[in-house]
Amino acid sequence: MTQPTQKATETLDNVVSSQSDKSRFPQAMLSVSREEFDGLELRVKQGLTETPTELPKDLTGYVFIVGPAGSVDSPTNPNSPEIVYPSKNGWNPLYNGDGMLYRIGLENGKAHLKTRIAKPLSYWADKCTYENSNYANLSFKDFGIARASLALGVTSQLSVTLTPFKKYQADPYRLLITVDMGRSYEVDPNTMEVVQPLGLIKDWKAVNSLFPIQPFQLSMSCAHPCFDYSTGELFTINLGRSISSFLSSLRQLLYQLRILTKPLKKSVGLKKTTSPLDGFIEGLINLYKNILKAFLSLGKFIYQLIEKIYQTILQIFNAIAKDDFVELVCWRGEENFEKWKVILPNGKPIKVKQTLHQMGLTKNYIVLADTAFKIALEELLFAEQYKLIEEIEVLIRELTDIPQLADTKVWIVPRKELIPGKETVTAQEVIIPREIAHYVVEYEDTDGIVIHTVHSCACDAAETIRSFDKSVYNDVEINNRLRKLTGNLVSGMDVDVIGCYVIDPAKLPSSNAVKSSLIERDFSWGNPVYAYREMTLKQPEKIDDIYWIFFGAWEELLPQFVWDIYKDYKHRKVPLDKVKTINQEGRASTLCRVHVDRQKTAQQGLEIELTTPDYYEFPAGRFANSPQFVPRQGGDGSSTDGYLVCVVLSDRNDGSNNSEIWVFDATNLKSGPQYRLCSEQINIGFTIHTTWLPEVISPPKSDYNVREDYEPVVSEVVNKYLQSSNPKTQKKGEEIRALFDEIYKEFEGIK
Repeated sequence: MTQPTQKATETLDNVVSSQSDKSRFPQAMLSVSREEFDGLELRVKQGLTETPTELPKDLTGYVFIVGPAGSVDSPTNPNSPEIVYPSKNGWNPLYNGDGMLYRIGLENGKAHLKTRIAKPLSYWADKCTYENSNYANLSFKDFGIARASLALGVTSQLSVTLTPFKKYQADPYRLLITVDMGRSYEVDPNTMEVVQPLGLIKDWKAVNSLFPIQPFQLSMSCAHPCFDYSTGELFTINLGRSISSFLSSLRQLLYQLRILTKPLKKSVGLKKTTSPLDGFIEGLINLYKNILKAFLSLGKFIYQLIEKIYQTILQIFNAIAKDDFVELVCWRGEENFEKWKVILPNGKPIKVKQTLHQMGLTKNYIVLADTAFKIALEELLFAEQYKLIEEIEVLIRELTDIPQLADTKVWIVPRKELIPGKETVTAQEVIIPREIAHYVVEYEDTDGIVIHTVHSCACDAAETIRSFDKSVYNDVEINNRLRKLTGNLVSGMDVDVIGCYVIDPAKLPSSNAVKSSLIERDFSWGNPVYAYREMTLKQPEKIDDIYWIFFGAWEELLPQFVWDIYKDYKHRKVPLDKVKTINQEGRASTLCRVHVDRQKTAQQGLEIELTTPDYYEFPAGRFANSPQFVPRQGGDGSSTDGYLVCVVLSDRNDGSNNSEIWVFDATNLKSGPQYRLCSEQINIGFTIHTTWLPEVISPPKSDYNVREDYEPVVSEVVNKYLQSSNPKTQKKGEEIRALFDEIYKEFEGIK
């Protein structure tokens, strides 16, 4: 392993010559267990050895990890039915699935695992319609990045982040489990059962007013809400998107032309001809394919022309309709919360083209950003029930797919303007070059708003491998491995840039309001996630050290379509030929500490310099994710005084999933893991974010009433069906009525 880089000036000079061990991406990512454990003891191993040991006594508390765990109808392992393969159909992205909450209790040198699927009311509806044939007409299906029922709406798959909060300083910590598409929910950190949503249905607007009224409406929020421990306020977002912001393609239209695709069903997997008649039929099929290819190629020109006309019309329409909105929500623990529509100085609403995946707060400001996780209409479509010829699928994608935005819009909202009863709040807008998916904001803002991030350059977390994809490498073996990783996130097309920004609110909206400190490293590759000491228990006044895990670069995760849409990336650092070389050589998953040095002068104000004094490259064949800082009990409270815990996946010799929890000394990453937590019984798949609590105590009994929350909209939907003159439509209304009477009891029974 190469030694840690010490100086910011050492950037990409040796980006190719400094190689990590080339390894295959683990198949373990594709499977996950839905089994729920109560206090399963994990074996503790010393470092990278098989030697049993105990954890240090100063490693205590509870680490929480969350990730998707497939759905009730996911394909199962014949020998272990609790293990599912969420992306086996070749279409589902890995992050589509019910949220699985993992809790690792650390006490007296031991580690115990408790797991629970997060079960809001929509989970019970999904389960009931799957298991009870009486409700088959209401069943849910995987719907791109979502899971939906045409009659009932979209499930809340609580699988993204965890946010601790408390109403008063003396109270025990409470816990929110959150998602981009839907309301956040409080979960009991002790029992790990879902308690109540954040606000009622009537408090949340649907993502678009043209969407039909359904019991489980599609609403968009912020997956990373912010809680201010000083004021007891929790801030989140209610986001609206106009149809124009979704309709980036004509893919839906193309898929509805079934008359063109029906004849292709029989052509897939056609054997060699054995008779003149077979040869004639095959010739006709090939002729048909060529005509269709020509039609789709011509369609690209027509599509572009239609899109220009369509966008012009929609610009006029949206000026009247104003479907786009961003409402800043403040919740103080009451049933109802306050909301302000965020507007620009010209009075127009801010328009989010991707997502508000994350937000931040300081003592005096709220920070919003159009984060690099695009959600287009094509990602909310049902997968076809049969396989189209691959060449045609590639053409369709060429017509429709778009890259994420190469620059990030950031909006700064003064908290002093969040006045109860006021309908709007004005934000200042500034553009930061390069993409931002995750970021951390320091609470103290006397010297400016300080934002820490890593730019995921030309690295698109919204794109996943599908069954028809082909590798950018002209290699049969690599292509076969890519096809076996459908659903997985793709590799990056440029080196990530580690950054820190200081924004002077008084100078906004001028670009001169922003000062930056940027560095790159040869290991900074792929989508990263972060950890830091004050990550859970309070806002960081300032950050001296922040930890990032980088995804790495993997040759089997670079499809041709990713190459095509990011080859012209405007901020490119690494030439395209080296991009291929780096991904083929491989870059290991890497845990890195970024140190922040500050200097303040009267002339220049706050200046920041970044260095990377410590990092660890994971061994070949290991994928690491979901880092969490655990403070050392009885320590000095410094920014590195503690442990780093993360999930590490690899494949066993028999091909099965090997899931482990690795524990690092936060002051010495390069020495490798100090401990590994293991069990043959666990099978952890793709995980995302984490948190840590010093203790787990059930919250006060909730007065949330699930019937009062849902019944107004359920009754409206049922009555609409019952008033139909069509007996089948009336029957659907009766089924919805019976279903909700049944699932109300399930949700109420767990409280």
